[in-house]
Amino acid sequence: MTVNAAMAPIHLVSRNVPAYASSDHAEMANDANYQTTWNGDAPGWLAYDLSSVPADQLKQAVVVWYSSSYDYDPTIKTRQSYGNLQTYDIEANDAPGGKIPSKGWKKLATVKGNVYHSRQHVVDLSGYHWVRVVVHSVDNASGPHAAINLDVYSAPQGLDDDWIVYGDSITAGSGNFSGSPFGPAGQMVNAANPAYYPIFEYGGTGSIKSKDGVKYIDNWLSVFPGKYVGIVLGTNDAWGKSNGMDKFEANMSTVIEHVLAAGKVPVVGKIPWSAEPGVANNAPMYNERIDKLYQKYPAVMKGPDFWEIFKGHREWLGPDGVHPSPKGYGIMRKSWAETMLNLVPRTGTTQEITPQLAKAAWHKKAGDIGQGQALQGEQTEIDIQKVRHANDKK
Repeated sequence: MTVNAAMAPIHLVSRNVPAYASSDHAEMANDANYQTTWNGDAPGWLAYDLSSVPADQLKQAVVVWYSSSYDYDPTIKTRQSYGNLQTYDIEANDAPGGKIPSKGWKKLATVKGNVYHSRQHVVDLSGYHWVRVVVHSVDNASGPHAAINLDVYSAPQGLDDDWIVYGDSITAGSGNFSGSPFGPAGQMVNAANPAYYPIFEYGGTGSIKSKDGVKYIDNWLSVFPGKYVGIVLGTNDAWGKSNGMDKFEANMSTVIEHVLAAGKVPVVGKIPWSAEPGVANNAPMYNERIDKLYQKYPAVMKGPDFWEIFKGHREWLGPDGVHPSPKGYGIMRKSWAETMLNLVPRTGTTQEITPQLAKAAWHKKAGDIGQGQALQGEQTEIDIQKVRHANDKK
């Protein structure tokens, strides 16, 4: 009998370290609440003092930023973005901790023309005590300022516990952390098992179908250094179309094959249950094709079965019956956290992810749970879908 080795852990090392910025409140970028962001002017910079982190933990580090924007790739459907870093540098400094250095910064990475709402950078920070992101320009419909959280992870044993999920507007909406005790999926994993703190990106883009996955998967994978690639597509394929299953299956096969060719592991989830007849009447036939894909590709791991998870829970959906409510998005994040905990072996004791456990992990105050609101862009997406499917046969 073969026993799989436990997952090599990744640890978040930048939580609440001293933070400095050229403007705004730097500490908003690395506190435990991802509803808060650093809203610094661009051009500008955000820096962390990592002198308290042992050097051996920074030999292989991952610098990750997340904006407050809705679409992972707003260029696909020509949407507005909010706070995305467009041109920026990742820099490090070996000056002693305690006082932000004014010189001696060394560039470790440079990005120009970025379109995505989050990015990861694998860098060697051993010997350095400081790291910063220098923002030259942003893509922000609200004005020339960034709107990001910034995390630094220690990954000396590799990036096996590094995840992203690509999907449509339902996945995009799950990146909104308000209105639910269930915050970011990686943070919930850490609350359930403190030996781990996986990286998890939400790569959802509104209105896309499986054919868009085929078109863009190689571009997406080219900037993702991790191992596990979640894929939740099909709601827009199925919506109002009862005969598109063959094309959907072929597209999903292509996406899976490209993920495998990149040396990564596909984690395919089911199309969510919907109260909208245009989706509800067709999605089961598309989900049957996902079952076929599980059989066709043994290397594919089963992601959350969002059909069964949401089935019968109309209260977890918003007014349109397709997109989840804030609580429903929290349930999605919890489902991904449970998937991460269950798919791969981990050391230590894992607790059940209860609302109390999740709330304690990321809210500063015990009662600090708002009702939440749609991300900028989400209501636009809902309105677009309403018009697009107004004539669907029910």
